[in-house]
Amino acid sequence: MKNFQNKDKIIKASRQLCVLARVTLAVWIIGLAMFLVLTINVTTNGGNSRSIYLTGGGLIEMLFAIMITLNFLQFFNRLRKGELFDAPTIGCLHAAGRWWLAYWMMDFAFCAIGNKWFETQMTYTFGGLFTAMTVIFVAWLLKEAQDLQEEQALTV
Repeated sequence: MKNFQNKDKIIKASRQLCVLARVTLAVWIIGLAMFLVLTINVTTNGGNSRSIYLTGGGLIEMLFAIMITLNFLQFFNRLRKGELFDAPTIGCLHAAGRWWLAYWMMDFAFCAIGNKWFETQMTYTFGGLFTAMTVIFVAWLLKEAQDLQEEQALTV
């Protein structure tokens, strides 16, 4: 009986997280549109290379944020439907972690290039790396637990 109660709690929380992910996705899409307009405006009005670099980088960061959010949205949708620990659900979480890792590497390179050639004052952060590695680790842990559960079901 307790397992069904836990599953219901996960499904209920996933519904709320789906709403949050949808709102976040809408914000990222609005931000993408704004950066697209800003990038076009800066390039057509003869902006300097630094402003073009910064707005273009913001555009690319928005694309990464959308991909991360889409993977989390898909993960929470699968949880909401009751598909808790199957391979595609865990794959969505793992994909979100990989996109986050790629985002961190891009952001790190963006800051390094900006500071070196465009004289920006951007700082390097390692929070994104830690978060990406944590999400990837949790996905790996869930996959291992799934494999153990399948192995246990076969031996019974």
